[in-house]
Amino acid sequence: MLDAPVTLPDFAFHDENEASYAKDDLEGQWTIVMIGFLTCPDVCPFTLGNLEAAVAETGMRVRPDNVPKVWFLSVDPDRDAGFVSEYAPFFHPDFRSMTGDRAQIDTFVEATDGFYRLMPADSDGYYEVQHSSAVSVIAPDGTLRAKLQPPFDPGLTAEFLARLQITYRKELSQ
Repeated sequence: MLDAPVTLPDFAFHDENEASYAKDDLEGQWTIVMIGFLTCPDVCPFTLGNLEAAVAETGMRVRPDNVPKVWFLSVDPDRDAGFVSEYAPFFHPDFRSMTGDRAQIDTFVEATDGFYRLMPADSDGYYEVQHSSAVSVIAPDGTLRAKLQPPFDPGLTAEFLARLQITYRKELSQ
């Protein structure tokens, strides 16, 4: 849990089907945002698989309208923009994946204290992407409230998210 909420900057992301995702879309719901890229061999599929289990477990501890949504933000729009929407729903049909232009991605990643780096391309043009594995937990007021590191034990993560929601409600009532 963060010491103080972090106000996120405005952003505009999209998928190849012209669905748009903006800061306003975070408001009114709990959201978990992960950064990565579609050809990630390990961190992204592992994390999204664990998040699916953690979100399912959270659903047994909170009201249905407080179960977090999951967003996957691709930091590799050059390779991923053409089919980004297909990735996150593979792990759960309600998960969403998107990308955006580099400036929008960089602004969001910096605001959430994330990290990514596109490595130099080899002679065939192939390049690796390094990125942080932490996910950002966004409250219904659109502020960053917590950063979680995998692996996400479903029970422990669900308990943390339920406690975070209680803390948030107490803040609002003061």
